[in-house]
Amino acid sequence: MATLISLPSRSDAFKDYKPSRNAHTSILTGTASAATTESKVIRLNLTQSRPPLKDSDEVDKLNASVPLVLAGKPTALSFHEIVASCRRVVLNPQVDVAKIYNHIVDELQKYVDRIARECRGAIMGRDGNWLDRLVDVWDLYDRRVGLLASLFVYLDRVYAPERSDRLPISEKAKELFCATIWNNPLLFEKTRDDILAWATAERESDSENAPARYAVMAVVTLAKHLGVFETISKPYIELTRAHYETLAGTHAANVESGSFTGTEYVSWALAKEEEERQRADGVLSADVAEQVVELARHEAGEKVAHAIVQQALDEAMYRDSTDALSKLYKFCIEATAFKDFSKALQGHIDTRIRKVISDPKNDPQMIESTLRLKRFVDTAVAALFSAPPKPIQATNDDDELMDIDAPSVDVLAHNRRLELEESVRAGFKSGLGSRQNAPAEWIAKHLDAAMRKGQGSGTEAEFNTLLDEIIALIGFTKDKDVFRAFYTTGLAKRILLNKSASDDLERNMIVKLQNEMGDEFTSGDVMMKDLQVSESLAKAYQSARVKNPTQYKDSLDFTANVLTESAWPSYPLLKDGWDFKLTAGLQASIDAFSAWYATQHSNRQLSWRHQLGTVTLTARFDSGKYEIGVSLFQAIVMLQFNEADVFDFSELKTRTGIESSELVRTLQSLALGRKGTRVLLKRPAGKEVEPTDKFAINKAFSSERIKFKINQIQQDLSVEESRKTNEQVAIDRVSVLEATIVRIMKAKKKMTLTLLIDNVVGDVSKRFPPDVREIKKRVESLIEREFLQREEGDRNTLHYLA
Repeated sequence: MATLISLPSRSDAFKDYKPSRNAHTSILTGTASAATTESKVIRLNLTQSRPPLKDSDEVDKLNASVPLVLAGKPTALSFHEIVASCRRVVLNPQVDVAKIYNHIVDELQKYVDRIARECRGAIMGRDGNWLDRLVDVWDLYDRRVGLLASLFVYLDRVYAPERSDRLPISEKAKELFCATIWNNPLLFEKTRDDILAWATAERESDSENAPARYAVMAVVTLAKHLGVFETISKPYIELTRAHYETLAGTHAANVESGSFTGTEYVSWALAKEEEERQRADGVLSADVAEQVVELARHEAGEKVAHAIVQQALDEAMYRDSTDALSKLYKFCIEATAFKDFSKALQGHIDTRIRKVISDPKNDPQMIESTLRLKRFVDTAVAALFSAPPKPIQATNDDDELMDIDAPSVDVLAHNRRLELEESVRAGFKSGLGSRQNAPAEWIAKHLDAAMRKGQGSGTEAEFNTLLDEIIALIGFTKDKDVFRAFYTTGLAKRILLNKSASDDLERNMIVKLQNEMGDEFTSGDVMMKDLQVSESLAKAYQSARVKNPTQYKDSLDFTANVLTESAWPSYPLLKDGWDFKLTAGLQASIDAFSAWYATQHSNRQLSWRHQLGTVTLTARFDSGKYEIGVSLFQAIVMLQFNEADVFDFSELKTRTGIESSELVRTLQSLALGRKGTRVLLKRPAGKEVEPTDKFAINKAFSSERIKFKINQIQQDLSVEESRKTNEQVAIDRVSVLEATIVRIMKAKKKMTLTLLIDNVVGDVSKRFPPDVREIKKRVESLIEREFLQREEGDRNTLHYLA
């Protein structure tokens, strides 16, 4: 065989040869990596050129191979020959390579035209599974085009890049497929409709259709590959908007009509939002998922939140469901309806409390209901922000929300929490302020009951938490002076009658109130100090009795509490309707103590308040001997029966001098009390006491306890005492207003009436809600009494008269 070329030591034959960037690497395997380690130059000297190429035959054979490759049929040339022939043709400058490229484009166009006809026929024939068919068509087309591009790789790598108007074969094939098949009106409409039908079917069935999803995912992948993804994503997004616009409107109307609850709507909206996210993210794209979720939030959330939030919040609150409330909060945040949530929470608390306290029948349960609501609100609000429950305290109206410095804290969430807590405070303040005086009075009564009971079987921490909750309610009320009056009355009775669970608890509560309410509660300190002084006096008196038994032989075992009158509630003397008469032994005891006290404090005078007195009686019945704790009035009544067995009401009134209504309550407690305390008998039987009713010692009385107490009715605030306390508060308010006006005018000397009213309102509003009309009345009264005067020519300007 003759040698075609010789290999001299040096040659510049290939200096102008520029192969494609990747063609040589597929033939000369490993040369790229070798070049990176060591550079070698090979020069060849061709001694003989190759024979002329018959380009027309070779081009014809190449062109003849194109339709066969696209049809999946055998070609006359082997694939290796096609590649080699294509290389020779492309590198031969004498050959018009454009003819080959244009022929390939023409064959590709014929191929996609044929596919389009077949697809249209399938659609017109109503063949099923169109999306699967479309994907199968593309897969086959893509495989054949890929083979064609591999065989004509030199055409792609050498010819096409040098000409901007020529695309690589694969790109041109994709362009033709998109233009002829994807953009075909009939075919695209079918593709789009099938995708939208899949989405609608899943939404309506609330279930996943896996086979259909796979088909849609394949079509979506194809659309992304073709660069036409928006042609299906936009209709999908628009369908989502229309779907939820209609459905959300229907559900919202059902909520308003009552056939669909607000809580159910919120759960539905959140579930649909997550469903849309998963569907779009898994089948289409994360970007489309975000868009459809935002649409669902807008249509099913933001546009209808005003009709949903209040009802859903009311349902969650009445069911004490933190889970439902958390879902509603999430719904409102995502629907940009947080203001609606905050407003609804405030409105619910206000309405709920108003409903409870507006009916006087609910007064005994008023505070417990309010505390129960507050406990749930504290826990629920804290749960929204994944933090431990923190009681929401009342704040002054001029308090500002504080920013935080910690960079790790979500500032937006922090501000939302502050806003919710402020809404809670506003709701409680508005609700409790809807009825004057009563809430403050019953808070004091609730506190009184708690201090009598003590912590019981609970822990000290739990009891302190209860006290803090009660103090928080005090902060929500406007009538703090009313609370103070009733609290002071209750405190006095507890510590005077030994009804408090613990003196230490009382001192602790006094400190808490001073910290929260100010120095107005310092009277509690004075009261506790008075009891300590009284205890010292009692010991000194007992010591005097022991030293001088003859002097005190007629007095009984007697203890008195000596109190500072100004620090204690105003206990009136027994005047109208009273002609109270102590027994000889009790009167002797009081006289003996008074005489002794005069020797200790010559400049002081004792004023006795018998309504607070208690006595321990020793009673003998047929069943045995008992020690009975009773009030002084009960003791006076019972001692009458040492002289006779039976008395009628009128006789007892004459003998004791007790006022009629008080005597009725006293006799009821002795004859009609709980079982085991009925030491008297009443004839005729019945709860009502008439002047002719007769009372006698219950000789058949028996009790399981040797020592017991009979309910002392005077310890509890009666309706009359409540009325008198409120009347005293009203009188005190007048004094406070006048004192405040005088103090302000004394400091300013001259002020306009409007400015004076503003100053007075600001000063006294922390104690009680001032009435502007009452302030004006006090100003007029002070002018009449010459504390103030009007300026001549300007009645709105006031002067202070020294």
